[in-house]
Amino acid sequence: MKRTEKLTSNSRRQFLKTAAVVGVGSVFAPAVLADKSPNSKLNIGVIGVGGDRAPSDISEMVQDTKGSEKLLAFCDVNKTTLDKQSDKYNVEHRYQDYRVMFDEKAKELDAVIVVSMDHTHGLIASTAMNLGLHCYCEKPLANSVWEIRLMSEIAKKKKLCTQTGTQVRSWKGAHYYRSFELIRAGAIGDVKEVFIWCEGSFAPTKEDEKNPVGETPVPSDFNYDVWLGPVPFRPFNKAWLSWPGRFAYWHSSNGYVAGMGPHTIDMVWTALNLTPPETIEVDGLDQPNPLYNSDKQHITWTHKKADGNPLKVHWFDSKRRPEGLPENLIDPKQNNAIVFLGTEGSLQVHYGYHTLFPKEKYADFKAPAPTYAPSIGHQRQWVEAIKANKPELCECNIPYASHYTEAVVLAVNAYRAGVKKIKWNSEKMETDSKEVNAFIKPKFREGWDFPTL
Repeated sequence: MKRTEKLTSNSRRQFLKTAAVVGVGSVFAPAVLADKSPNSKLNIGVIGVGGDRAPSDISEMVQDTKGSEKLLAFCDVNKTTLDKQSDKYNVEHRYQDYRVMFDEKAKELDAVIVVSMDHTHGLIASTAMNLGLHCYCEKPLANSVWEIRLMSEIAKKKKLCTQTGTQVRSWKGAHYYRSFELIRAGAIGDVKEVFIWCEGSFAPTKEDEKNPVGETPVPSDFNYDVWLGPVPFRPFNKAWLSWPGRFAYWHSSNGYVAGMGPHTIDMVWTALNLTPPETIEVDGLDQPNPLYNSDKQHITWTHKKADGNPLKVHWFDSKRRPEGLPENLIDPKQNNAIVFLGTEGSLQVHYGYHTLFPKEKYADFKAPAPTYAPSIGHQRQWVEAIKANKPELCECNIPYASHYTEAVVLAVNAYRAGVKKIKWNSEKMETDSKEVNAFIKPKFREGWDFPTL
């Protein structure tokens, strides 16, 4: 008989304990590695099929791969959304609890796409990978440094193919790749400083969402317990599901820089081959809201370059912009931008454009020949890596993305703690602030256990 009932806490814990202790290779070997040829269809599960990003992730997967893979199972805490998306893609196996999905389908699955809420990314993705499942995880990878580090270590230990949801790498026009080539060819000389801005905010705008009071009824089709996952219990309020509040409240997200930052910061780290920052400074509201991120920040990460000299990377959100830059080296009218300031000029880039400044200096500039081939698609790259069993084919894999995601999370942690500047020791996974260190591994809800290495 097919099981559809919810697992008890004890049976769930026993399942995860057995998977962790006995080992993936002997119990839950991914099907593609166990008995399939490289040309066989992958069985893919999707966890989190509604919301703002999942529908696009699913459709892009189908388009990128021309429908070559099988969507075996869908999971979402909202049953109405789950049924709607499952019907659309003709997915038979449907779950409101990812743990039940793993219990029933881990042996058949090859890979999962994790598009749940930010605060559950870490637990779901690390659990899936610990079961030997290849993982595509939306950004941000997780809300705490400890979770991010765990995800990276499991991915490396299990030698899994992983991809982070920075779809800009496959954007039409390949502006990011053309920018890599310009920087590496020395078009703007030696990069001295980097400025990023992203105009927007996830802060709540309605009064009842700015100050949610009391408890509201949980929708009948909604599994609030699984939605909360590992975070400490709090009474349900409809504000938790609001837009854009669900990406601002501290219990579920880290605000705008965590949601949008990876799309731009990823490029900076790749173009300049950065290592973790040595210091992080935060200039935001003097008194952060205790419930949500207000997204009015200027963050500065200071890295050490290969030549030993410091490199500052700045982030601005809301309507904040860099100050003091020469007008002929920047276009502040763009809503989103990365500006690489070099000794010979500057390069401003984002999804749909890249421009060299001063424009008159580069009017007759001949760009270097492209060295990056057109993208085959972000999801297809991941799928082909799985079939070839070559994790290195995934350009934005979890171990790589973990470093800049940690840097983002630490900046948010400093902001929440009211600490203006911290020193970061990546190897020891600690800062020079006990208040910030308290956020590195937060307290998790009893019964929602992470895998152990």
